Amino acid sequence: MAICPLCNALEYKAYTCPTCTSILQDYGKTVDYIGPYSAYMEQELLEKVDGLSAHDSQQYCLHLLYCPTCEKQTEVTVQLI
Repeated sequence: MAICPLCNALEYKAYTCPTCTSILQDYGKTVDYIGPYSAYMEQELLEKVDGLSAHDSQQYCLHLLYCPTCEKQTEVTVQLI
């Protein structure tokens, strides 16, 4: 079973804002913002939120990043290990 290195604090990577180049804050997995039971939801519903198919979600984790300077959010796809 693959795990996300960012979700599990196995590594740290600093991402920069494409607009102002400030360091972005990692707010975790995008699907976690659906609700408290998102881990138990059907894959078809989660796919509509993060855009990752069942196959892709076994290889990648989509993280929500936020820029405190320009107050913009972006997403980054993280390779699972």
